[in-house]
Amino acid sequence: MNFKVLSVLLFIGALFLNTVPSIAQSLEGKWTIAKLDTRHSTVLHFTKDSLMFYDFDQRQSATSYHIKDDRIVVDNTSIPIGGTFLFVNPDRLRLKPDRAKQPIDFVRLQPTQTSLTYAEIESLDFDINYHNKTLKINFKQVDDETLRTVRLETLDTTYFLSFYQNDKRMGAMPVKQVTKEEIMVYGFPEEPFIVTGERQLSNGNSTTNTGASTSVGKLTPEEAILGKWFYKHIQGRPSLSECTKKSFFEFNEDASLVTKPYAENHSNGNCVAGTNTNATYNIIDDNQIKVTEDGVKTIWDIQSLTRTQLVVKKEGQALTLTKEKQEL
Repeated sequence: MNFKVLSVLLFIGALFLNTVPSIAQSLEGKWTIAKLDTRHSTVLHFTKDSLMFYDFDQRQSATSYHIKDDRIVVDNTSIPIGGTFLFVNPDRLRLKPDRAKQPIDFVRLQPTQTSLTYAEIESLDFDINYHNKTLKINFKQVDDETLRTVRLETLDTTYFLSFYQNDKRMGAMPVKQVTKEEIMVYGFPEEPFIVTGERQLSNGNSTTNTGASTSVGKLTPEEAILGKWFYKHIQGRPSLSECTKKSFFEFNEDASLVTKPYAENHSNGNCVAGTNTNATYNIIDDNQIKVTEDGVKTIWDIQSLTRTQLVVKKEGQALTLTKEKQEL
């Protein structure tokens, strides 16, 4: 084996085994607090040297700041945000203000991905399951027991599910993506940080209409997991290259699991395919995958699973996969 081939294989191994998160991330942009039920929908806006506070879209205050090691140092001591920080992943910031007892998570706001209009989204109903509780999204309808409503609101290019009681906003969750079949919401306080909800029809059934099929109902995990799942995001790492995104897991009906890694050879820019890894798998209790490779068994925790997205936690790291057609 020549030195160049050996270097490429070592790089591929390091890519998939290294779990040390990068701290060289940027604070610049808007971040919203990761809480479910709060009376203040706090938004932080970091520029190069200024920090602005909002209650959702209402500006409250501003200050200058600077970074020293792992600390945010603010010039206005009346603003209780100065303290330590770390990046849980490139889009999740964990702050530990000196005045607070517990750390506070914020998520970076990104443009919502959708081809639907505001009115089209408002006409849809969704069920979002989080920690064995169902959050029903019926826009503008008042819950008879809690007197709460869910409204669709926007902040710049991000859609939000805003929760109101007696016309007072009690919290807001940013929407990552929404289609006629699914809605993907992020900013939850605990893992899974991103949750996908399914559209509910008037008869109470869920639907994932692909256009080619009119089937109504929910796939079992054993059915939904079949196929090739390509890399989309690895917790704690920057955006993946197009080459890395060609890496995939293939779950087959015969319970076999094929892993195919790809990595970029930085010496010439070529995208190099690694060796296939073969294993077997089975679904346990609808929320775990037991993988057996060379007699060694490991458990992957299913964080969320839809027809098009799979989030699993393996070896302590969350991995987001998407079932999309890609050129290999």
